[in-house]
Amino acid sequence: MEEYAMLTTQKTRLVKDTIVAAEDWHKTAALDEKEARSLDLVRTVLRKGIAEYGDALKVVVSCSFGIDSIITLHLVRTVAAELGISFDTVWNNTLNEYPQTRQYAKKMTQEWALSLIEARPETTLKKIYEENGVDTLFKRKGDRRGEKGAKEPVVEKCCGALKHKPMQKAIKENGWHIMFNGVRSGESRQRWMAGRRDGDFFYSSHTWKTWVCRPIQWWTALTDSFNYGNNWQEDVWEYVRKHAIPYSEIYDMNAVIDDRYEGPTAIVDRVTAERLVAEGYNVFMPRTGCQACPIPIKRGYLRYLREVFPKTYRSMLFQFGFAKALIAEMPEEQRAELMDELSSFGIISEKTEEAVLERLEEIIEWKPCVFDGVGVDKRKKPKEAA
Repeated sequence: MEEYAMLTTQKTRLVKDTIVAAEDWHKTAALDEKEARSLDLVRTVLRKGIAEYGDALKVVVSCSFGIDSIITLHLVRTVAAELGISFDTVWNNTLNEYPQTRQYAKKMTQEWALSLIEARPETTLKKIYEENGVDTLFKRKGDRRGEKGAKEPVVEKCCGALKHKPMQKAIKENGWHIMFNGVRSGESRQRWMAGRRDGDFFYSSHTWKTWVCRPIQWWTALTDSFNYGNNWQEDVWEYVRKHAIPYSEIYDMNAVIDDRYEGPTAIVDRVTAERLVAEGYNVFMPRTGCQACPIPIKRGYLRYLREVFPKTYRSMLFQFGFAKALIAEMPEEQRAELMDELSSFGIISEKTEEAVLERLEEIIEWKPCVFDGVGVDKRKKPKEAA
């Protein structure tokens, strides 16, 4: 870990070879080895902070109260207790969290005696969509900082306003020198590319203006959406079970969205969900974050919400205007078939998107699954690495 201790606010990142070597090591290492390395990384980072800032050192763990965040928090708590260091926990509460997340955050704050700070947005999700409309629910390119004149899609404006800006404000107000978070490269190709660029410890001179450490950057999970050569090994939930870490109830509210499934209930716990996924069933396994976020739509989120959180589903369609965008995003052939079907049953008199929107309530009652497949990524997961 000597190369980590040598980083400065001028030499902000490890050399590329060191980052790639860490990634490669994690591809074959056992969980116990990964855990030891992560603890050593946290230890190195905190000792570096003590050496540079002394008693003035301010440390924070960014925690969404999702499973990756809680593992990171567990690792930092372990080392902080060993070194006699106190730290804050910051929760970027978008005010659109699952009820289960709010309950779990309250529980863990009490049980782990967390010094919790909530970073809250100055606007609301509803207001963002009222001001910007819904251009597309699937495009994500753009600048999240929301600078005047920036042409980012509304999904990025939403992330910027509800998550990015509140966190920047919290860091500035609290003066944290080191921030730990639970970002992992297996979550997406974008996060893998960022991991390759930044490594698991770096100085963020542009965005956060603080040291950032990601102790489980290269840990993996069977349900990761991006396989960068890790053979889909399970680290995350093995660690949770190894240490009997309590987790949010939302992780036991998985929905089997597969018409082949004939089980007694479509809502299954985590263990059952993992088994069904291994057997080839399509199971939506929720994560923490904004409940009314369109980003997981490609994984079947609309059907999940419709069956598990119907009030949120209807709010997204009617109040936020998602329905209009979803109709526009339908493949042309599918949209034409829907129009013909609705017309033949006398539900609409004109085969137009406006006519569908006018009778949307009735259409959803008649055909609840009307939007289930829109935007769903039909591509198969990449093959396991040899």
